[in-house]
Amino acid sequence: MIKKNLINILILLFFLSGCSYSPIFSNKNSNFSIYELSASGNNKLNKIISSRLNNYKGSDSAKKYSITIETNLNKEISSKDSKGNPKSYRINILSNILVKDLNGNIKNKSFSKSVDYNNRSDKSDLKKYENETSKNLADKISDEIIIYLQSI
Repeated sequence: MIKKNLINILILLFFLSGCSYSPIFSNKNSNFSIYELSASGNNKLNKIISSRLNNYKGSDSAKKYSITIETNLNKEISSKDSKGNPKSYRINILSNILVKDLNGNIKNKSFSKSVDYNNRSDKSDLKKYENETSKNLADKISDEIIIYLQSI
């Protein structure tokens, strides 16, 4: 039995190592690079987005961009119970980017992500959940920004 599992694992490793897997957001094969990156607005979210975009700084590419990011986080009550207490919330993250190439061409694009979630009795758990959710939304926005930059 152990011999059979070992053989199956070796065969699986053989096939996985033979495929040409490469990450989608790998900067090795990107068709753009960033020579200047500035951000304003929500500092925590900008750090998350900027850290992902910093991987594309300084790489050699024909397309070089200067990027300005403005990110805002909005938390609002989406529904209340019969007593008027918050029942669910909505977090909305809006990122506006200004992309400028070496020729002076300027493009604006907005990216928005939102999520609804229920209130929790433990406020520290609620805060942890909000922080984790906003981080995940910022990661998704940074992925969309990278895809956008690869497409222009």
